[in-house]
Amino acid sequence: MRIHEAEITRLAEVVVRALLKQGYIKSKVDEKQLITRVSRIIVDNLRAEEALELEAEQLAQKLSSKSLGMDQRKIVEGLKARLAKERGFTL
Repeated sequence: MRIHEAEITRLAEVVVRALLKQGYIKSKVDEKQLITRVSRIIVDNLRAEEALELEAEQLAQKLSSKSLGMDQRKIVEGLKARLAKERGFTL
């Protein structure tokens, strides 16, 4: 993962505190638990996206002999977008 979990936790803190302060959410659990949950959701989403990208890279490798002269990164991005759409995953 490109982002460290400590950075994700800090991001979750900022988001949760701002949402609570501005009254957009009312928490049934204490702030620390809410921050932990939001951090976990972000980490899980990033890991799922990494897995999706790895799968797209593997598919691109299999198709590489058929795609001579094409930009490999564009192929991976296209495959990743298609896989995400098929699975209902928002990038």
